[in-house]
Amino acid sequence: MQMMQGNIWMSTNSLGVTQGMILLLRFPTGSYHGRFILAPKDVSNSQFRGLKVVLADDDDVNRTVTKKLLEKLGCQVTAVSSGFECLGAVSASGNSIKIVLLDLHMPEMDGFEVTRRIRKFQSRNWPLIVAVTASAEEHIKERCLQVGMNGLIQKPILLHEIADELRTVLQRAGEKL
Repeated sequence: MQMMQGNIWMSTNSLGVTQGMILLLRFPTGSYHGRFILAPKDVSNSQFRGLKVVLADDDDVNRTVTKKLLEKLGCQVTAVSSGFECLGAVSASGNSIKIVLLDLHMPEMDGFEVTRRIRKFQSRNWPLIVAVTASAEEHIKERCLQVGMNGLIQKPILLHEIADELRTVLQRAGEKL
């Protein structure tokens, strides 16, 4: 929204309960002449080509956008909408999944509990787990690392930020790109 110089408002009823949202985005008219909004030119899809990723996010829009960004990087993405589906996808994959991108705030089973269960039944170091959150909580990254996650991406998600974090966690794990 900020990148498009937009604005957002919440509408409430007489009891103060949120009823809706108004989103205003400004779209440019005219040519961009090849200018990239979401990613710098140096983000290449070749370095992540074939990287198998499970993406777990309960929000349809976030899941769709993040999946497209990962695919743009060259990843093979299995997208799921719950913690339970994420656990199923990870266990069904054998050891072929290298990265789990995990929304921290999902109903029924949050990202912290999903991570605990993956770490209990899989290796302490595999698959690599990267949290995705819009939380501004002060010690969120430390909390993620303590539970066994390997990294964190803040929402709104940008292509170059995903690429940077994937590169960082893979290099830390000793994986060659």
